[in-house]
Amino acid sequence: MMLGDLKQLRAFLAIARLGNFTRAAYELNISQSALTIQIQQLETHLCTRLFDRNRRSVSLTPQGLELFPRIEHLVAEIEDLVTYARDTSDPERGTVTVAALPSLAAGLLPHAIHRLKRDYPRITVRIRDTVAARLTDMIRNGDVDFGVGSPVKRDQELVWEKLMTDRFFAFVARDYPWTTRDTVTLKDLTDPPLILPVRESSIRMHIEAAADKKKISLPATYEAVYNSTIMAMAAQGLGVAILSELVVRGGDTSRLRRISISNPPLYRYIGILRRAGRSLSRPAELLVAALRDVSSKN
Repeated sequence: MMLGDLKQLRAFLAIARLGNFTRAAYELNISQSALTIQIQQLETHLCTRLFDRNRRSVSLTPQGLELFPRIEHLVAEIEDLVTYARDTSDPERGTVTVAALPSLAAGLLPHAIHRLKRDYPRITVRIRDTVAARLTDMIRNGDVDFGVGSPVKRDQELVWEKLMTDRFFAFVARDYPWTTRDTVTLKDLTDPPLILPVRESSIRMHIEAAADKKKISLPATYEAVYNSTIMAMAAQGLGVAILSELVVRGGDTSRLRRISISNPPLYRYIGILRRAGRSLSRPAELLVAALRDVSSKN
């Protein structure tokens, strides 16, 4: 619908409601002659006469009466659409939905949201924390605006932007008799019982990818979904946990000893994932900017 058509429909509704061309023209802030032209154009377009006119009053024709509720509904729908479009382009308000790995949803992302809310308090952020295996599907399907994660493979459907590097470490109970060294190799990890995240997790995917490159096997003796469970099991001396720096940050590691991993070092890149060829909304762009800001300070 052209803007001129909308003006004609608004003119029709004003005259129908006020029953007078002069008062309708005053309300619409246009001249009476311009209002008359708009109604004539609308009647020509609809191929029907909408008003019966005499010197004293204006009334709807039977066709005008029949069209009135439909035109009123149509104008309301268009005005709602315009309001919605303006709200979504207004940086002061809006909603952004983001998928994130659990470790990021509990750490990096809240810092970025706090940064965003400081300047844009009326933007709503919805977090979908999920394992790596589901994160890319949610982005591809358009269930979220973008994701924060760590892809193991390249994906033609996704655009990737690196934010930071997240190193992996081995964690053991302070009295665990496996090794007294501060650094171990990847091959050293084939000996003790391992406590690892489930296979669908980003950390597990990166561990297995590194092991495959070295042609070694790092099977899990114990698996758990929650990182806090993995840390608790290691603290009980059940084996060696492998977790990332971001995962353990802010957690209670007082009962654990951290051991660096080398040859090769284990790590993952953390960054923004979004669907290729899809522009981000203004609220989503602002959250991405906040993520860049807080990750540069980590």
